[in-house]
Amino acid sequence: MMRRIAGSLLLAIRRVGLWRRNIHVALGSRVDRRAVIGDCTRINRASEIGNCTIGAYCAIGGRLVVRSTDHYMGYPNIQDWAQVKVIGSDVAVAGKSKGEVVIGNAVWIGDSVIILPGVTVGNGAVIGAGSVVTKSIPPYAVAVGNPARVIKKRFSDEMIALLEQVRWWEWDVTTLRASKEFFETNLSEATVTEVVTLLRRLGMNLTDASAEGG
Repeated sequence: MMRRIAGSLLLAIRRVGLWRRNIHVALGSRVDRRAVIGDCTRINRASEIGNCTIGAYCAIGGRLVVRSTDHYMGYPNIQDWAQVKVIGSDVAVAGKSKGEVVIGNAVWIGDSVIILPGVTVGNGAVIGAGSVVTKSIPPYAVAVGNPARVIKKRFSDEMIALLEQVRWWEWDVTTLRASKEFFETNLSEATVTEVVTLLRRLGMNLTDASAEGG
């Protein structure tokens, strides 16, 4: 009973922390206590989130599954409960790590996506509904399918480099609101020079390299 009360209390404290950072995690979700979720990220349907890092301002449709570990396939039995409770073995058949799962900032993930261990999803990437992500996805790429493959980039390489430098998801709310014109600009129709000029007019400090390109 005391464990249940303590567990409920910790969950309530965590939800208050999420609320204060404008993070929404749908009811019914299971989130590993070690998982880190960035400010203003929205998970809109019940999901299962293993140990991972999810950036800020992500739009996640729901039923996302993030797997942080695999099974060891070299043993006769690969079910961990049976290995311990039935067979009485101390040899682990689950929990194999292939590296941390990292989902970048401002990522859009459609419904019913599975992300497997060791994957990194770059900033601004889009993952289509129903995809199974087995390999890392570059920043601002659009990936779909099982296994997920990149079908296009959202922007030119020069625009992507600029956005990676700008890192708008790290701005405070005052700066975000003062930069509304930037967020109302269709970057697929603008040139890098036009966007750099806009950002400088808004008071951003950018390197000269940012102005290169069309």
